[in-house]
Amino acid sequence: MQISQIALDNYKSFNDKQILDFESGFNLIVGGNNSGKSSVLEVLDLVYASEPHRSPKTLPAYGDAVRGNSKMEVAFSTTTQELGRLFAPQSFRLPVSQPYNGTAIGVEYLQSLMGTNAPLAVRFSSTAEGRSLLISSGTPFEGLVSEWQNPSIACAAIGPGPVGEFLVSDLSSRQIGGEVDSFYQQFKKRIYKFGAMRRPGSECSMTNSPILDREAIQLPYFINQLQTSDAHGHRMLCEWVARILPSIAWVQSTPTGNTFSLQCLPTPPESQRSDLATPLARMGSGIGNIIAILYVVLTARDPQVIAIDEPNAFLHPRALRELLAILETEGRQHQYLLTAHSADVLTAVNTKTISFLELKEYATVATQTRQADLHSLQGELSRLGLRVTDLHAKDSVLWVEGQSEELVMPELLRFACPEIAAGTAVLRVEHTGTFESKRKRSMAPEEVASIYARLSGSSGLVPPMVCILLDAEKRKPKQRQEIENRSGGKLRFLDRRMLENYLLEPNAIHAALNEIGAFFTVSQIESTLAELVPNQDPEVLEDIDGAAVLSELFSSISEATQEFRKTRDVPALVTWLLENKPESLTALKASLRRIAGLV
Repeated sequence: MQISQIALDNYKSFNDKQILDFESGFNLIVGGNNSGKSSVLEVLDLVYASEPHRSPKTLPAYGDAVRGNSKMEVAFSTTTQELGRLFAPQSFRLPVSQPYNGTAIGVEYLQSLMGTNAPLAVRFSSTAEGRSLLISSGTPFEGLVSEWQNPSIACAAIGPGPVGEFLVSDLSSRQIGGEVDSFYQQFKKRIYKFGAMRRPGSECSMTNSPILDREAIQLPYFINQLQTSDAHGHRMLCEWVARILPSIAWVQSTPTGNTFSLQCLPTPPESQRSDLATPLARMGSGIGNIIAILYVVLTARDPQVIAIDEPNAFLHPRALRELLAILETEGRQHQYLLTAHSADVLTAVNTKTISFLELKEYATVATQTRQADLHSLQGELSRLGLRVTDLHAKDSVLWVEGQSEELVMPELLRFACPEIAAGTAVLRVEHTGTFESKRKRSMAPEEVASIYARLSGSSGLVPPMVCILLDAEKRKPKQRQEIENRSGGKLRFLDRRMLENYLLEPNAIHAALNEIGAFFTVSQIESTLAELVPNQDPEVLEDIDGAAVLSELFSSISEATQEFRKTRDVPALVTWLLENKPESLTALKASLRRIAGLV
């Protein structure tokens, strides 16, 4: 059994109907705060709550009435025999449509259906009018298409028969009453939800249930059962926990009267240091969730659905990576739904689907990327020297020409463009030799811009591009403007020849030289700079080779004992100017704000 689809319509942040498709394995739901990630997992409970979407879009005027009612759906893919095991050992009722192709569906037909293990699609819907259930099957039993939504419908009573078989005992009309609810309860038994707000039990009494409850309240009892009836499995569980959380060497559940208490020890049992045991109740919620998840993976004989809401909120990134690695290798039969702000899990596991939730005009809009598309996306990004995680949680991307620009541009954006700085990723395109035409694998800036623009338009995982920021080099203003226009604004230029042209300030150079142990006076630097750039007129500063000037200055003043290194010295110059003389960067600030479209 696995979830194939979840749909939300007019519910909380979801206005128009949004459909999310899922596959076996890992399914990631990514989005910012209040984007609807937790709402998607709420549907798994199928507890109807009418919370229609509220925003200026649906309530344009104060006092307007909320429109319509919420609707939620969850669809499963299963088989007839798995359906029988869900309800075992008791019987269950299967709704059937009559007639099919003019012939009533009989007991023999359904008996044959249960014996062939035919695939089934099961869809539950919950609305203000109530709940309904639609069951459909693929070949060779296309005829099993029925829905519980009318007061009465034909039902087949199916119960346990010989080993591996199920018996159909009757086929009659039946009032549905709470049949849909009881039907869904069997599916819910195989759905576990974990998160920072859901804390598994630390103490509990004995239970007659053969499986762990969905909230893991009875976890201490089941850990006690594991350690007494399956010593090997218990040790394996403890080894997994220690792999994720090295500070915990052992997990045990001890009976106290009529209750069981779950404890964690920093040492293995052979050390006989039970005095060091810490009750789970005194530990973080993440530990209980880890133990419960691992218990399900270790003991479940049938495929389960394991939903984890924002694991980054209660797990350290390293611990999360280890947990996911264990789930991928040891729990391959299960389906996982994970919500997250971070895209770390993209590199930790083989993600089958990614659902990206984003608020657009006050409402959640979902876009999805499947595994094949993700591989294609990652391949395209690798051509640009990028990984998907480089772009996560960014609103836009500013491409720069070299490594030194990549190092200092975030700092310069915070100074010049604070409105966009926090949400802008600064990446260099020099990874693949983009601007070195002599390289065999080089790409023209226009090609980089085209590739990235296409990727950002095809997936919610790739944010839009601000531009590719290039040095002006020897291009005249008219030439630069023509290129910018021809590229549709994707290629932009600094007003001066290069970034270093903005950094020729004697006091800043003095500080940069001091950092590398070259001690000269400001006067010495001023005189050397005056020899190299006699005319400090702004027009001259626009056209000179600023990097060559700094290289010659470092060499000349030190008698060739020091050299100018862009990746080391440009950050030192920028930092000093921002901290001590930001007014000297006024021209650069104006240029960056123009490029970012903020003027």
